[in-house]
Amino acid sequence: MYTALDENQIRQYIDAEQARKSWLAAERRAQNYRGSMYWKTVKGRDYLYREYATRQAKSLGVRTPETEKVLEEFKKGKIASEQTLKQLNAAIATHTRLNVALRVGRTPNVVVGLLEEIRRAGLQDHFMVIGTNALYAYETQAGVRFNGDVTATTDMDLLWDSRKRITLAADGDEHFNKYGLIGVLKKFDPTFVLLKDQEYSAANSQGYMIDLIKRRSSSLFDDKEHPQLIANPDDFWATKIKNMDWLLSSPKFRQVVVGTNGSMAEMVTVDPRAFVFYKTWLSQKEDRDPMKKPRDLAQARAVYKLIQERLPQLSFDKIHVFPERMRDEDTFAMLNEKR
Repeated sequence: MYTALDENQIRQYIDAEQARKSWLAAERRAQNYRGSMYWKTVKGRDYLYREYATRQAKSLGVRTPETEKVLEEFKKGKIASEQTLKQLNAAIATHTRLNVALRVGRTPNVVVGLLEEIRRAGLQDHFMVIGTNALYAYETQAGVRFNGDVTATTDMDLLWDSRKRITLAADGDEHFNKYGLIGVLKKFDPTFVLLKDQEYSAANSQGYMIDLIKRRSSSLFDDKEHPQLIANPDDFWATKIKNMDWLLSSPKFRQVVVGTNGSMAEMVTVDPRAFVFYKTWLSQKEDRDPMKKPRDLAQARAVYKLIQERLPQLSFDKIHVFPERMRDEDTFAMLNEKR
């Protein structure tokens, strides 16, 4: 059902992930020094001004020994942060090459690239990857690779946590604020376009699709949540799906995944135990596409076995957001059934 990575692959992954953590910290420090700081004469007196990346400037006070020290420390900090980030950029480039050489990752490059673009836009905590692509996070955590075509897919489902309000100035970059989520996708791949007949989906020139999903309120008459992240007629209109609250209320699972080109990004997805319960439930739904039911159950069984054998610290007794009928003995009997 899965094959373990060798020692060299695991060691390289650990080193690359640690380098990425350091790089992210350096990136945040460098962002604190974006813009400039300078003296400006106003009515014959010198004032220290801080200009930000948005071109907005703020006075920090009249020239004094204290403000002179502030300027000096800003200059030193800016130089140091830029040098550190430059060094870590080089380290990340090296790890990217080693990831490829040792075949550390196999997550589709489009998935990794889009997740990193979403992070850069400040939107990572507003989305969860659900569906088949979550398997890449689970297998990475366990240090294995699933066998067969259980991970094969040509689309990515993004579950938008519409319970959280998106504040443009704080959560999104200027590109997102102007164009919305489709603008973020286009930064990675300009060929992504919304489908005219289903505006909750976008596809690129290779046919890879992104679906935007949101929860459906228990009462359709009391659903006041807007189907768009921001008001923009040319952006995604999320499709509402029942019972998404089960996934939104489950623990989040965060894991750095590696693309076949060696690039890295953190995937935020659902807890693997929640994945097992949800996929098992899908496989038994009467209105579920009959072609998808066997795959749903196969994925549930694959992750269930992975948890039992490689992630035993994850107890199924701790997942209570699903109805009891989805966590009963019949469910586990189905998961343990030999094929």
